[in-house]
Amino acid sequence: MRALSSFLFLFLSVLIFNSCSHKERQVPRDIASLQTNGGMEGIWFLQGTSSTRGPYNGELELRKAGDGTFNVVRIVTYINYFFDGLRVQEVWTGKAVANAGTLTVTYDIRQGDFITKLGSQKREASDFRNPITILARFSRTSAGLATSFSDKKVSDYSEWITTRRDLESRPLWVNERKYLDAKGKNIPLLVRGIIKAFKMDIGYDKDSLVKSYKSRPEFKNEQPYMVFDPTDFDFYRNNKDIIRVVNKITDDISITESAVKRNAYAPSLDEKARGYDRNAADFHLNEAGMLSHAVLDEKGRLVSYSPDGDSALWTGMYLGSQAMRYLTTNDSEALQNVRKALKGLMTLMDVTGNPQEFARTLAAYDPKFPPTGSWHRGTGPFENLVWLEGGNNDMIKGLTHGFMWAGLVIPKSDIETWNELKEKSRRLINLKIMNEKPHNKPVALGLAAWMTGDPALKEQYIKSYDALSMKVSGYSFDTSFYWHGTSDWSGINLGIVGDITNINLADILGQTKIRDQLRERLMDSWVTFEPAQRHLLTMAAYGFAYKHGTRGGNFRSDTNEARFESALAQSVWGLREIPYPRPNLTVSIDHSLKPEWCISPIPRLFWKAVKKPEPPIDFFYQGLYNYPPFEYQAFASNFIWKDSAFLYQTSHNKGDENSGVDYLYAYWLARYVGVKNVD
Repeated sequence: MRALSSFLFLFLSVLIFNSCSHKERQVPRDIASLQTNGGMEGIWFLQGTSSTRGPYNGELELRKAGDGTFNVVRIVTYINYFFDGLRVQEVWTGKAVANAGTLTVTYDIRQGDFITKLGSQKREASDFRNPITILARFSRTSAGLATSFSDKKVSDYSEWITTRRDLESRPLWVNERKYLDAKGKNIPLLVRGIIKAFKMDIGYDKDSLVKSYKSRPEFKNEQPYMVFDPTDFDFYRNNKDIIRVVNKITDDISITESAVKRNAYAPSLDEKARGYDRNAADFHLNEAGMLSHAVLDEKGRLVSYSPDGDSALWTGMYLGSQAMRYLTTNDSEALQNVRKALKGLMTLMDVTGNPQEFARTLAAYDPKFPPTGSWHRGTGPFENLVWLEGGNNDMIKGLTHGFMWAGLVIPKSDIETWNELKEKSRRLINLKIMNEKPHNKPVALGLAAWMTGDPALKEQYIKSYDALSMKVSGYSFDTSFYWHGTSDWSGINLGIVGDITNINLADILGQTKIRDQLRERLMDSWVTFEPAQRHLLTMAAYGFAYKHGTRGGNFRSDTNEARFESALAQSVWGLREIPYPRPNLTVSIDHSLKPEWCISPIPRLFWKAVKKPEPPIDFFYQGLYNYPPFEYQAFASNFIWKDSAFLYQTSHNKGDENSGVDYLYAYWLARYVGVKNVD
């Protein structure tokens, strides 16, 4: 309907313009010769100036459409205007109507995309739903066809076109944005009943926001989408000094939105890895060897470390990334990073003073800020540290994962470190969490058996698997599910970490039956989440199961090798979509203001309604569109792979920088297991 309105507006404008004009003057010779040689179709050299950003040049493509009009692509680059040291380019698409000596072009330009606030600048809610129609009427002048127009928001423009070249086989710019089906298998009737009961309990269907979307087709069909946008990937790889603002008002907010996409696509994957490796070591691994947020000043200098309460897990994954980096490149710096992170993980077990407990994270003690709440000051050799209590089922995955990778790269000649690894692996067995969550017991016994060489521990390791409940395809440690865009997203990441640790341990200990069952379990997990495109899971499934020949019953019944290979190729985009550097801005994002957005009919984490007090209704909101990291997660997420896929609102304060270890882990895992095209 919007396109039809713009089209009618364009024709009426031409009609009015022509009816009010005088009899045509003689067309200047240079213009006449251009028009008689093939008409207006072609790519025209364009020059102009903006009232806010100064002069520019570029091209205007006119390509005939089937209805007698022209499809238009306007690409201009500013000559003297730069944003963060990069040139700025506008790409607008529209429609045009031409007659003898005149050309009328319309563009529909967005006022708002997804950033609602940037520093002190704000968008109004209406900006996101109401595009601006820009009308440019070119008329004859001695310099060529010229026009003046306004974007009605920021800038006035004057521009003209002169010489022309032939069309290329492909338009100058093509929108390649896609909406991929992420629905998955039908929801079982029993599960539907459970969801219905929870929805009634929280009053979900009676909520005013939810009710406002009930007529939308995707709501009725419970149809989630993965938004995949490779548009301009090749352009950015070949033009690293330009930011492209596409079909938007060109202001600081739109340029910022576009710059993050540029920072995702312009650097190679290796360039981003080198940047994140350096950044993590210099700014995020704190004095105690724990992964932390970095508090930066206006010039990007480190002011202090800000603790992350889940650091035991992230530090274990960081250690894993550096171990895989070392095994892939033999880089001594990576091994140094392994050692520092390992020291932090080991200290988690010592600092509490209780052999059955371990800490979640560590930080340097500052007498100006005495610890409160769940934070405690260490004693004896740890009095220079503070530690956070609450080591739990999630955090233990970081310790076991980190110890396993350390054991693969720390030389046996390093007797001191290996003696400590042996001691810590034995102590893992007696942690309270091992009895509270018995599925953690096998990995603790496996680590101790491997690191100490104790045959009795190896026998206990084997028996511990026999004591666990079984599925036909392997050991059942958790509940993997995906129901039309709803899942336990952080649990998927925990599952990946646990699977990699357990498969490697079983292989090291020569337990092929256990290893192969664990591989089948990993493939089962991939089959479950195939519609949601969890790229890290795809790469892990490839490296630790699929490439070894594992398929499994669920794989054979529900998917096939062609689909897996396609998902594996797509998984590389999971790396390409993460920007470097990450934006460090005071920013707010809200995708629900977009006309396309729709709330999900299934509440997010609906089982959390059993918590008392019950979370507020907006806790359960989620959308049906999963946007690329450069449009959402990159702005505020500290670890992309554990985030809910269909969230839509977030915010961040400038100065608090996230580490980028999510990128490092996925990149070095992909390199380590041999995923193709990780360039």
